[in-house]
Amino acid sequence: MAGATAVGRTVSAEARARAIVTVLGIALALLLAGLASASAAPRGIGDLLTATDRAAPAAGKTAAAADPASTGLVLSGWSVGGDEARTIVTVDLSSVAPIRVFALAEPTRVVIDLPTARFEPASEGARSSRGLVAAWRFGAHAVGRSRLVIETRGPVRLARADYDATAPAGRARLVVELLPGTVAAMRETGAIDLAPAGTAKTEPAAAVEASAGPAERPVVVIDAGHGGGDAGTVSPATGTPEKTVVLAMARVLAERLRETGRYEVVTTRDEDVFLGLGERVRIARARRADLFLSIHADAEYDHSVRGATIYTVDEKASDEQAAALAAKENQSDALAGHVVEEAENEVADILADLTLRETRRLSHAFARDLLDEYRRHGRLVKSQPHRQAGLKVLRAHDIPSALVEIGFLSNKEDEALLTSPEWREKTARSLIAAIDRWFAGRDVLAAPGRTGTARAPASP
Repeated sequence: MAGATAVGRTVSAEARARAIVTVLGIALALLLAGLASASAAPRGIGDLLTATDRAAPAAGKTAAAADPASTGLVLSGWSVGGDEARTIVTVDLSSVAPIRVFALAEPTRVVIDLPTARFEPASEGARSSRGLVAAWRFGAHAVGRSRLVIETRGPVRLARADYDATAPAGRARLVVELLPGTVAAMRETGAIDLAPAGTAKTEPAAAVEASAGPAERPVVVIDAGHGGGDAGTVSPATGTPEKTVVLAMARVLAERLRETGRYEVVTTRDEDVFLGLGERVRIARARRADLFLSIHADAEYDHSVRGATIYTVDEKASDEQAAALAAKENQSDALAGHVVEEAENEVADILADLTLRETRRLSHAFARDLLDEYRRHGRLVKSQPHRQAGLKVLRAHDIPSALVEIGFLSNKEDEALLTSPEWREKTARSLIAAIDRWFAGRDVLAAPGRTGTARAPASP
């Protein structure tokens, strides 16, 4: 038996070593690929180039390098011409692609959605705005999609959006014509869909609004903690369970978020049912969430402690209170009698770490936005309102996530607020303001031909 155990340990060690070698090889390949493409990365937000400063592909580019099959869609040139009576925007592409062009009125802008794309390095030149165009931004909008947003000086009419039949062979040129318009007309204007064959189809404005779900809006997942046989914290004064107050808060927040029309809102639970921590994460990942917010309520032996606390994930707890809360929350599955052993995948776990740093940076940025809103319109705990801990529900390596303890059920004043419909409405407004602010600064959006970066809305 001892010999068999030794052999098993040796095999396990060898498997672990092979996994680590495999991951290191993949990580090195990714690093080298990133270095090789660094010169092609977008740079800094800025104004659109004028018509006299059309960017050309970098010198020495081979046909193979521009092949969309090998590098994806490439935006290699752009221009703005005309004046405030009629402005023409053109974008040169490496190939014809399915594109949607539409106008939005608040604020006024024209949006161009296209498959994942990148800009070629641009030549230096003037960066002034022109005609009806005030500025622009470009960046990743969602998985598999990029977005070019053209900010306008005022209301415009989308007079034309199609491919130029005179574009050079093997290339494609998108032409967008803008005329002065009205806000009312912008709201009624439908989208223009350009199919790969280059044919244009106009979709009515009502249909654009109806279909502006996952394809147009960021996905926000609202997670009401605990549920079912897992009551969570219970008020020592009234017996009110955490699962009830956080579900009520989550429902109001989700409803108000949907009413904005800016987001696709997903809730992990809408009723008093148990849901495992891993299942909550799987729901968010299955819906390709852009943001995950888990709502909880806290308790303390010191009943004078009150206010909200914001948590983000970190394997090392920021303090003893954070460590204790993580231990409590992470026991939810076991306390409810639902323990699911999840298979470990060393290679997958190590590869996940390659994207975890950026996800945590974005999570911290969201936490800061939540803190700012609570400082304006709510109440935070006096000691360390932002804490880190190894919370399982926040462990999706590719989804920025935060957990907000909206108050203390162990405090009479906080409990009165947590059970108040008026307070829930006020808190929902603050949380939505924080979500709006985070999405406004989510991506480092880029403009060719200009160094530096700036925060800009990722979703128009």
